[in-house]
Amino acid sequence: MILRKILENLTYNFLQIDMCLKVFPISIFLFSLSIFSNITIEISRGTEEPPRIAVVPFLYDDQSISYLLTNQISDNLSLFGEFEIIANSDLIAFPSSPEDFFYNDWRTLDIDYVVAGFISLEEETSKFIVNYFLFDIRQGRNLLNGTARSSGDSLVLSSHKMSNRIYKQITGVDGIFTTKLMYILNPEKDKYQLNICDINGDNEITLFDSPEPIMSPDWSPDGKKISYVSFENGNSEIFIQDLSSGKRNSLRRYPGINSAPVWSPNGNYLAFVSSRSGNPDVYLYDLKTEKISRITAHYGIDTEPSFSANGRKLLFTSNRSGTPQLYEVSLITRKISRITFDGNYNARGRYFPDGKNIVFVHRSEEKFHISIKRLGKSGLKMLTETALDESPSVSPNNNFIIYATKDAENGYLAGISLDGLAKFKIPSKIGAIREPVWSPFLN
Repeated sequence: MILRKILENLTYNFLQIDMCLKVFPISIFLFSLSIFSNITIEISRGTEEPPRIAVVPFLYDDQSISYLLTNQISDNLSLFGEFEIIANSDLIAFPSSPEDFFYNDWRTLDIDYVVAGFISLEEETSKFIVNYFLFDIRQGRNLLNGTARSSGDSLVLSSHKMSNRIYKQITGVDGIFTTKLMYILNPEKDKYQLNICDINGDNEITLFDSPEPIMSPDWSPDGKKISYVSFENGNSEIFIQDLSSGKRNSLRRYPGINSAPVWSPNGNYLAFVSSRSGNPDVYLYDLKTEKISRITAHYGIDTEPSFSANGRKLLFTSNRSGTPQLYEVSLITRKISRITFDGNYNARGRYFPDGKNIVFVHRSEEKFHISIKRLGKSGLKMLTETALDESPSVSPNNNFIIYATKDAENGYLAGISLDGLAKFKIPSKIGAIREPVWSPFLN
């Protein structure tokens, strides 16, 4: 029990409570849509002097359809405080195509970009055809001519896809408006939910529900499956769940600790932590052959593995030096190198998708902050000012970090841009929310 408590503290960034071991029936809710979303994004600080964008209501006879699309695009672009959206009441023209667009109309408003378009209905299929355009006012150029086909029930998804294209055209970075967040919600005592939602907090879905603790969720690289740890059977057990069917499979069970599963970039392996040999170490599970390979072997505690972008290395937390620090192991040579040296606590490391940086939890003056470090360089950069931060996860476009933290009342999610300029908060209306994981890019 002492060893188990130590590992649980490591896996939860050495801060979580002791786990209960009572056994209760469980229930699975696959894609049960919440009537009300439990979370919503609050912008605490945006980018300094963000670009100003006008999203003109798209031309269409049914204004409810037009405003649904344009309001969603506006909400997306302003979601993280990177852009300033001009109110419709301040618009002086309502163009719908390049033919009726005049740049001088917009220069007087000191606007950087304008999004406009028109909608038509394809009678044969009853699908909407959306033609949309992005204009660069400073340069006097039409940057984007896009077309989207959508049924009525997928207009919001189409608006997310359009937002992705607009965002990339302006910033040069892939948009993330079709990605999702996965997290654990603890709405009341003895109730745990594994949920996903859109990044704006909409369409919250409960994937798994249990009276026993759930921990360590992770996405497969194609976004079609997830893995997590459940205590439903009285011990920590790793499950893989298919998102389309809801089917769950348990990895081979061993007595003791089975924890912290993460997917390899090619989706063929899971790295995880097990005490099957008596001590918590990192193992590799081949999903095709079901073969298990031991990666680390040390009397210290090794936990929280994370795959590098090329799948050739693992980052992990270990107290082998006496305090929790981050180490990197080559899966080819098994050579282990210590990565962090600043302070006496660095844990829960994750690689950025581009493989150039890592994000982790660093303790400074008894406060736990989300920090980043350039691989191969000395030093670190603390990004957050909150004091009890844990479980950082990076957006697939490398631009944002989401993490769990706490205030006097409850646990909530927060986020910050890589440059530290944009900050946002995702509070839960019901219970504590923790262990966020950003999805890969989704279609």
